[in-house]
Amino acid sequence: MMASRTFCVVKDVLAMSHTVGLTMATFLAYILPPFVCQYLMGVLVQLEGTRFYRLALLPVTLCFAWRATFVDLAGGDPALAQKNTQLVTQMGSMATRSAVWAFTRLRYERHFPPVGHNRNKSDSGRLYTACWNTWDLLINPRGIGWNWPRGLVVPKPASSSTDSRIAFVLSSAIVFVFHIVAFDACMQTVRSMSPDTFGSVQGGSLFDHTLPPVLELSRAVFISLLVVASAYFGLQYIYNFLAIVCVIAFHQHPSQWPPLFDAPWLSTSLSELWGRRWHQMVRDMVFTLGYRPFQFLFGPLGGLVGAFSVSGVFHNMELGRGGYAVVVLGFWAMNGVGVALERVWKRVTGRRVGGMWGRAWMVGWLLLWGIPMVNVYAEVGRFSAMSVVGGYEPSLALVGFVRRCIGVEGSWWAR
Repeated sequence: MMASRTFCVVKDVLAMSHTVGLTMATFLAYILPPFVCQYLMGVLVQLEGTRFYRLALLPVTLCFAWRATFVDLAGGDPALAQKNTQLVTQMGSMATRSAVWAFTRLRYERHFPPVGHNRNKSDSGRLYTACWNTWDLLINPRGIGWNWPRGLVVPKPASSSTDSRIAFVLSSAIVFVFHIVAFDACMQTVRSMSPDTFGSVQGGSLFDHTLPPVLELSRAVFISLLVVASAYFGLQYIYNFLAIVCVIAFHQHPSQWPPLFDAPWLSTSLSELWGRRWHQMVRDMVFTLGYRPFQFLFGPLGGLVGAFSVSGVFHNMELGRGGYAVVVLGFWAMNGVGVALERVWKRVTGRRVGGMWGRAWMVGWLLLWGIPMVNVYAEVGRFSAMSVVGGYEPSLALVGFVRRCIGVEGSWWAR
């Protein structure tokens, strides 16, 4: 009888062939359970002797995370499809991070108060401390202030910005406004270049075959660069917002929120770009789930390709519908190949890839594999959904404000 009931419960959880709308009931039944499971996993990973329980909790967490993706946050409106892709991405992140926490043999410890302050190590393993620290663990994928990051290079903040909370909040608010306006401006520009194709919900190709080949390619390169810039600005403004909230509401120290990026435009090799200057939020995840197993099977160079391939799987979740997974996975896998080639170059010549020629190599490799991936996002209509939370258009509001101030009616960017 007990086995029959268990089978019925599992069957009910897995038997999802349709989407459900978002209501309070579906939130409690579908969205909340994976969050609760991940929170419990975060608590357990800080306590001794809990690996068995974490491994037992993992399949439940994965099941609930998969089940939550059937909730339709867009309400059937294609224009709001970004909400569903964000949900899928969030559930994918929760599932992969939970898997990392389940398999690790390391007991996570938080260095709190921040480095440079006194701390009581004996307090780090207590249950109530673990429950409190889990909130930081959930929003801290780089592991700032924890003992588990491997080889993480943290960008140095401006010394003046971490001297006081007030100075940090004010400076973060200024860059938040800049980043959110820049993000919106990039995406408005991309959509305006072809509002009826890739600028619409239906999507379309980046390539305009009515143009001469050189102009067609130049246009695709320009759009791809704008999309990369929008990804940079988008991650930045979200990070700035979280930093402001956590410093004000949770009294975190500004040193717990170092810069997310380290001037990626200064990179002179793929290794420098992906290993240090680009954000490192998925570093631990791809190392545990990608690098380690592939290194065991194919050696260190194979581990690099495996780590980037796992990153590709994660980024492919963002497409939400349609798309060509091979192209997206190919971009990330080939970046792993590129980093591996740089390792081989150093081994053969004794010199690192760098300088002017290193930058040319890096840009060429990224464009070669990156433009097809951006084209996939364009063809599935992803650009139409890439907007500021709430549908606000700060760049258009800024342009309209400036034009009113100088006495010019209308807006050259009007719809």
